[in-house]
Amino acid sequence: MYGIDLSALWARAVVLALLAGSTGLALLPGNAVASASCPEVGFTIVEPHPSAATRTVRVGENQMLYLRRVPITTTRDIVEIKLLRDDDDGASLLIKFARAAAQRLRDATTHHSGLRIAFMANDEVLLNVVWEGPYGMDTDGTQVSMRHGLKRAQKLVKAIADCNAATASDRPH
Repeated sequence: MYGIDLSALWARAVVLALLAGSTGLALLPGNAVASASCPEVGFTIVEPHPSAATRTVRVGENQMLYLRRVPITTTRDIVEIKLLRDDDDGASLLIKFARAAAQRLRDATTHHSGLRIAFMANDEVLLNVVWEGPYGMDTDGTQVSMRHGLKRAQKLVKAIADCNAATASDRPH
């Protein structure tokens, strides 16, 4: 339903929290449309050096990442999002993308082992990993695991749900 569990692939590159339980937080199916108050969430490629095609984002006090200005996926591409939580402070987001966004993510990762990608919320790096393996995503969704990220993930899911609810009331019935 949500595609490859990227945490299994990413475990080679980063340590991820173990998942145990789940909550009932979810968006109803339908494209989330970002507005000025909605978080800008998505995957982007991390480049090794700054260039005109990148923007610089600070991670912690001493690290800088050079992210491509054009992301692979955005908030508008999210069809559904669910929050899973573990027994401590970790969390995972199950994200289902619109078909075109899923294809962009698949194209970006297929046969690109060693590619660095980041999952961003506005200018905050929630996950920065090295893609490993020859195969990209083969379905329309993914899982993003965040160690010690439960509160951050809950806020993010609520913000996206609020955006979805606000834009749903603006849609014709």
